[in-house]
Amino acid sequence: KVGPIMRQALATLLLASGASGHAALSFPRPRNAADGSLAPWTSWAYPCDKTHSGANCSISFCEHGHDCQGSCPIAARSGVKGALTASNGQACYWFSNGCTVGCARCDGSSNHVGHGSQRFLFKGMSAAALRARNLSIEDPFSPPPGALALNQTTAKSLAIAPNCADPKTAPTVCDPRLRTANTQAACGSKEDVYYYSPWRAPGAAPVIDACGMAGGRFPGQGVGGAGAQFQNSSVMRQGDAGSALPRGPPAAVWRAGDS
Repeated sequence: KVGPIMRQALATLLLASGASGHAALSFPRPRNAADGSLAPWTSWAYPCDKTHSGANCSISFCEHGHDCQGSCPIAARSGVKGALTASNGQACYWFSNGCTVGCARCDGSSNHVGHGSQRFLFKGMSAAALRARNLSIEDPFSPPPGALALNQTTAKSLAIAPNCADPKTAPTVCDPRLRTANTQAACGSKEDVYYYSPWRAPGAAPVIDACGMAGGRFPGQGVGGAGAQFQNSSVMRQGDAGSALPRGPPAAVWRAGDS
């Protein structure tokens, strides 16, 4: 059951323009975690203590391709509750950026199409107004019909379009129950800011590489928006293809029928 404090926090996230978050496999250890054996990732640990302070114990979203050691933390498995390490390196920064439904290739640059600085209102109230009144949304992922709406004063920069001139496939997922975010926008309307995002037609958007790209972009494009960040090291660099990474030692054996 979601408590009132958590409901208020979730409401704030839903009313904001977005939240930063990436994920990665941690066990078995993936091959794109090789930089986790290097500094500064070996110097990072959470919580802060006498030997870990500042950037070496801060959980942060990697920005500008540096100070990324606290961006993909995993459980330390040390027996200490809540303890984390950076031994998974930047495994959560391998993906494909700038890919939209129906287009033949990704451009490496576009993030969520049309997604900019827009905000949302719950029954006409902003996130700040909800906090000021100490109000929470009972079910933030399925609010009452018509309760959550795009704040039109923040939507002037929206330009909802695919990243190619002639998409071959149209988005297919319109059911609000399957859309997770911005669910109350009419499908395909000017308020439907995620309309051309890959999850709106699974399998109909391309990828740059089947195993992801370091930083989500093509070689030479550097860091970008929507989490397209990566800190170069001696073993991995921005624009490396996940499918070209060397195989690591066997970490686990999976047999058919195992549970």
